[in-house]
Amino acid sequence: MGSIFIGIDLGTSSLKTILVNPENKSVLAESAVEYAISTPHPGWAEQDPKIWIAALVNTIRSVLDQTNIPPALISGIGFSGQMHGTVCLDGQHHPLRPAIIWADQRSQKQVQSIYSTQGVEKIGAATGNPIATGFMLPTLLWLEENEPDLYQRIYKVLLPKDYLRFVMTGVFGTEPSDASSTGLFNQVSRAWNQAWLAEFGISPELLPSVMPSHANAGIITAQFAAQSGLCEGTPVYFGASDQSAQALGNGVVRPGDICCTIGTGGQIFAPVLQPVYDQKLRLHFFCHAIPDVWHLEAATLSAGLSLKWLRDHFFEDKSYRELVDEAGKVSPGAEGLIYLPYLAGERTPIMNPLATGSFTGLTLRHTRAHLVRSVMEGVVFSLKQGMELIQSLRAPIERVIASGGGTRHPLWLQLQADIFNLPIQISNTREAAALGAAMLAAIGNGYYTTFEEACRQLVNWDPIIIEPNRANARFYRDVFERFGSMYPTLLSTYSNEHNFQKGFDD
Repeated sequence: MGSIFIGIDLGTSSLKTILVNPENKSVLAESAVEYAISTPHPGWAEQDPKIWIAALVNTIRSVLDQTNIPPALISGIGFSGQMHGTVCLDGQHHPLRPAIIWADQRSQKQVQSIYSTQGVEKIGAATGNPIATGFMLPTLLWLEENEPDLYQRIYKVLLPKDYLRFVMTGVFGTEPSDASSTGLFNQVSRAWNQAWLAEFGISPELLPSVMPSHANAGIITAQFAAQSGLCEGTPVYFGASDQSAQALGNGVVRPGDICCTIGTGGQIFAPVLQPVYDQKLRLHFFCHAIPDVWHLEAATLSAGLSLKWLRDHFFEDKSYRELVDEAGKVSPGAEGLIYLPYLAGERTPIMNPLATGSFTGLTLRHTRAHLVRSVMEGVVFSLKQGMELIQSLRAPIERVIASGGGTRHPLWLQLQADIFNLPIQISNTREAAALGAAMLAAIGNGYYTTFEEACRQLVNWDPIIIEPNRANARFYRDVFERFGSMYPTLLSTYSNEHNFQKGFDD
């Protein structure tokens, strides 16, 4: 047995580690540890980095124990990680407080202030992105205003996966795909935006250096080797944001292919070869893990989470499969029932943390099955809105690769085919983000010479392609128009909605 690579995916609800043998194109072992989000106040979302480190050590030991592979055979370790979060370290390199993660909404005031003082045009020119709660920029501004003593003690600010890698190597650093998600980065130059940092009085010294995603980031220290069972000196590579890593793990590396992921949240990921962003800032514009490639991303916050909410609070005695099987017997459109998936506010296309979810068109005829189907349709309608915005920027869409929990039931897949009116191909990769992380290590190590070669060797798709039902696709065009009219109709019912929206319209 030759080179073996480890891929680590630091997710929001769990950390996963896989062991990959590229010689026989197999995942030799995988391990996951779940953890929770702490919400000490309404709208807050935090995680103690200590739980990430414990999960990291446990999963590494687990995959090594499962295979009895000598740690000396590990040729490289790569990372994938949840985006946007903020880990603040003191001068001794210890976390000053729990990490503030992407789901946090405490910085609404700071977000509105950024839009009011800077305006959409200036924000777009500086970042190519909307600014949302949970991003590093408004989080830092919130800390400066609300925890000033702590803010003054910050020595370095890291994204979540970059903190894990620092613990393993003792080296600070980040890479473009994750840095793009901070609201502080210039995607064209692939460097921190110095003028934008100065605008907000943020010292560049707080931020780590930026290197390519497949670059070497250091080696395993003696201390972490003793903790984890790895060998001291094992090479570690920078890795990528979870979205770039999962796209790589699904083989989405060229324009024309897009990835539609339905997990807790939902994303449409579309690679582009030229930097281009939505002038109204309804889409995300990030660097891909691949050099000289970018991607447009539409994000729906409560995708699979919507179905989980419905099941956990109302139908907990039923499995997901039972509920979705029932929904499959309901006609398309759920007999007029429409669901807006805004349980935690929404990103694309409305970029509004104050939006709330709703069912409209509810009648005595509607049953549990109708509710489930309308939730699933509403999630895919929201993703379609993002897809249309991406197409409006002339990003080609020729093939849709379905990924995440939305591949586990035929109805999820058929809804995507019918509502998008496009063929859907399924990735057979179980842990796409972790595989993408391992691929980055293998590319950085030189095992593969190109990203395309790595994808050809390690990624495979199900040969069955889900084609749209043409009658359903025609029907869903009308339902989609009604779905799109719901948010403007309900606009005035959201708390402080007009005040928040004013920051975007000025």
